[in-house]
Amino acid sequence: MPPVARDVLGDQRTAIGMVMAIDNVLLLLLVPWAGARSDRASGRGSSRLRMVLFGFAVAAAGMLLFPFAPSFGLAGVVFTMAVLYSGINIQRAPFQALVADIVPSQYRSLATGSVTFQMCIGAIVFLMLGQVFGFRIAFTAAGVTVLGIAAVMAVAIREPMVPASVANDEKSHSSIDAVRLVLSGAMPGMRQIFVATLLLQLTFQTFTTWYALHGTERFGVRPEDVTTGFIAWALGGVVGALPAGVINVRIGRRNAMLLGFVAMALCLLGLDRVSTIDQAVPLIALASASWTLPMVNSYPLFVEPIPRSSRGVLTAMLLLCTALGGAIGDPLNGALFDLFGGYRPLFLMMAGYTVMACAAVWLVPVGAGEAAMR
Repeated sequence: MPPVARDVLGDQRTAIGMVMAIDNVLLLLLVPWAGARSDRASGRGSSRLRMVLFGFAVAAAGMLLFPFAPSFGLAGVVFTMAVLYSGINIQRAPFQALVADIVPSQYRSLATGSVTFQMCIGAIVFLMLGQVFGFRIAFTAAGVTVLGIAAVMAVAIREPMVPASVANDEKSHSSIDAVRLVLSGAMPGMRQIFVATLLLQLTFQTFTTWYALHGTERFGVRPEDVTTGFIAWALGGVVGALPAGVINVRIGRRNAMLLGFVAMALCLLGLDRVSTIDQAVPLIALASASWTLPMVNSYPLFVEPIPRSSRGVLTAMLLLCTALGGAIGDPLNGALFDLFGGYRPLFLMMAGYTVMACAAVWLVPVGAGEAAMR
C-alpha cells in the first residue's frame, strides 16, 4: 500500500504517513465499538458470528476494489483503504471472542495456534503471489479468498446461544468499565498479561520495522538480501504455531509463555553475536518459533476468567494494548538508535523487551488463566 500511496502523492512523505495512519485511526474507533456491540448481541441471544461475517465482507470489498483505486486518485485510495481497514477492524475483537465462545477451554491455545499458523502461511503465499503476478492479482485473490472463508464459516460454524437465564445473570461491561476492571486488578494476572502483550508486540514491531536497516548497516549487504530474515521469521511462525498450541497441555499456559520468552531472549542474544547474515537466518527462525509460544497462549490465558458477556469488550482492550505497543515502538526505538548512534543494538534491545515481558508473566499467579479440563 505505501508504494500505491507514493504513486498518487509523489514524494510528499508527511502526506503518505497521514494516509497510512488510516488503519490506526479506524482501529481506535472501531475495535472497542465492535467488541462491545458483539457482547450486547451475544447477551440478547443473537450471534457474534454475524458481525465477524460482516467485517469479512467489508474487508473483501476493500481488497477487490483496491487494484482500481489509483485510477480515481487520492480520493479513491483513501476511500478504498477506509473500506478495507473498516472491515478488518470490525471483525477483530468479535472474531477472537467467537473463538473463545465456540472452542472448549483446553483447546483454545491449539485454536489460536491454528489461526497463527494460517496467518503466517497466508502472508507467505500472498507476498509471493504479489511478487510473481503483481499487486492487482494478489489483492483480487485475497478478496476472493476472504469471501470463501466467510462462506465456509457461515455454513460450518454453529455458535452456541446463551440461555436467557444465564444471559440475565451476566453483566456486560462498557469500554470504560473494562478499563477500570483491568486497572483494578479484579481478575488475577490480567494487568500482567496486558503488560506482557504490549512488550511482545513491541519486540515484534522492533524487528519488522528496523531489521532491514540493521542488516544493511551491520552486514554490509543489499536491502534485497535482508529479506531472507523476514522470510525466516515467517517460516519460524509456521513451524512453531501448532506445537505452541499443544505444549500448554503438558506444562500449562503460563509456563509455555515463560519457556517461549526465555528461548526467544537466548536467540536474540545469540543474534547479537553472529558475524554474517547467513548465521543470523536460522537464529531468526528459531526466535520466531519461540515467539509463537507467548503469542499463541497469551489470549487463552487472558480470556479464561472472563465471562462470555464481557469477552468482546475486554478483547478489544487487549487489541488496543497491542496497537499501543506498535505505536510507541517506532518512536522509542528511533530515539534509542539515535542515542546509540546506529542500528547495531537492535537485537539487544529486543532481548531487553523480551526479558521484561518474561518478568510480567512470571508475576501472573500460578493457576490463573489455565485451561479448565473436562
